[in-house]
Amino acid sequence: MLTVDEAQALVLDAVSALPPRRMSLLEALGCVLAEPVVAPIALPPFDNSAMDGFAVIAQDTRGATAEAPRAMKVIEDVPAGSEPQRRVQPGTAARIMTGAPVPAGADAVLLVEHTRPGLPGEVDVLAAAKPGDNIRPRGEDIEPGEVALAAGQALGPGELGLAAALGGTEVSAIRPPRVVIITTGSEVVAPGEELRPGAIYDSNQVTMAASVLAAGAQVARCMHAADDEAAVAEALADCGEADLIITVGGVSVGDYDLVKTALQRVGEIKFWRILMKPGKPVAFGHVDGRALFGLPGNPVSALVTFELLVAPVLRKLAGRTECLPAAIKARLLSDVSHKPPRREYVQAVTRRAEDGYVVQPQAKRGSAMLTSTVGANSLVVLPEESRGERAGDLVEVIPAAGAVL
Repeated sequence: MLTVDEAQALVLDAVSALPPRRMSLLEALGCVLAEPVVAPIALPPFDNSAMDGFAVIAQDTRGATAEAPRAMKVIEDVPAGSEPQRRVQPGTAARIMTGAPVPAGADAVLLVEHTRPGLPGEVDVLAAAKPGDNIRPRGEDIEPGEVALAAGQALGPGELGLAAALGGTEVSAIRPPRVVIITTGSEVVAPGEELRPGAIYDSNQVTMAASVLAAGAQVARCMHAADDEAAVAEALADCGEADLIITVGGVSVGDYDLVKTALQRVGEIKFWRILMKPGKPVAFGHVDGRALFGLPGNPVSALVTFELLVAPVLRKLAGRTECLPAAIKARLLSDVSHKPPRREYVQAVTRRAEDGYVVQPQAKRGSAMLTSTVGANSLVVLPEESRGERAGDLVEVIPAAGAVL
């Protein structure tokens, strides 16, 4: 039986990033850049004013105060988006707005609040300026030919804004993976339907779809298959739009756990069962070259195995290089029991404290108890050899995807 570490290494080695394609900037939000963006222009493209005020020669303002102002002739107004028409000469100033090009001859911008109206056509300068004051020089942010965004960069609002500031309308990026979800079980009915005797509502379809979306991937389709090997095999074969397939349920050792045998009919299986709790019965394989995870039917087990195995693969398909969840250390607020030999993952609430992180394991730990996941933002990791941890012990914690601790 594989360890969690061995299983993670195997599934990540089995997939590669999806091929890139050109997409619009907004379409690329959250995607990974496949090709670098090289600046075709400088940012800013010209010396411009950082404030509303007056473009001046700094030397002209030397010694100016409110009590001893310097009068200067205003030669023109330079609003943003215009081009200066006059050169600033000694004894003159140009009224300038934020973002407007600095006129030739000026080497500083004096804040408007450091001036007051003077005689007609003049402004009184009430403070001294230094060369460079309130001027954003050409190329201050980036010069032409510099790599503005490197390949592998995740594209958020700032990155897309930079691409737009450089005149770009598209980037080459890796699209989000498309996932088909298949829940199984003849006892399962869709929420909203009548709950017949012996039936339960299908929570796994919602939790898996939400987990896929939270991981930055797309849900291509959701299906349900009854406990019939042919029906499961037919569903597995009908996933042509998927980059990855997730089945939930039917991977244990019961007479009606048919995903493993159905997968062997239409694809291949790489492993089945991992030395972990919850989530021991989990399968991984391929159908028509598409990666497939067969997750346990118990909802907490499905969520834990998704976090540890499926989410890393989705990140790699999306072009990310840091795929495995990053663990932190936190101090336990209460005792937590454990029985070897399987590594165990306990739903928990982790928060910052004055001296680091503290973590409170959830009271309920059953693999079918969805209430244990409510409010949980992390998993406490109990190593294989552990016989339990005590309050005050420092333990390893895995934050949930997207959690802000």
